[in-house]
Amino acid sequence: MDVDNTETAKRAYHFLKSYKSLKKLANLRDTPGAFETKAIEIVKMIDSYSSGLDEKKRGIFYNLFIVSQKQKHTLKELYSLLDIDKTEYDRLKSEILLDFARSYREGALLTYYD
Repeated sequence: MDVDNTETAKRAYHFLKSYKSLKKLANLRDTPGAFETKAIEIVKMIDSYSSGLDEKKRGIFYNLFIVSQKQKHTLKELYSLLDIDKTEYDRLKSEILLDFARSYREGALLTYYD
């Protein structure tokens, strides 16, 4: 079966967008339980993944998923900071999302063509 890269990237993107909510849940000290434990596990895994990225990919990853809305760079600022253009940004973003989808729980985020 062939991987549907477009749908896989969308799925990974939506999963990673939950990082901030998971981080809040992981930091709730007075509500121990399965959700907190799972949130801590996922946050650690995402942090570990992002720390293994090269400088350009990490910059893109942080801007998309980690930093607060107030700290985010515009795409124009990001292109300048990372010395890339829109085409390279799109390529790197796609690589990040597909690589994450493949690595998360042995490909649990992968989507296949029928």
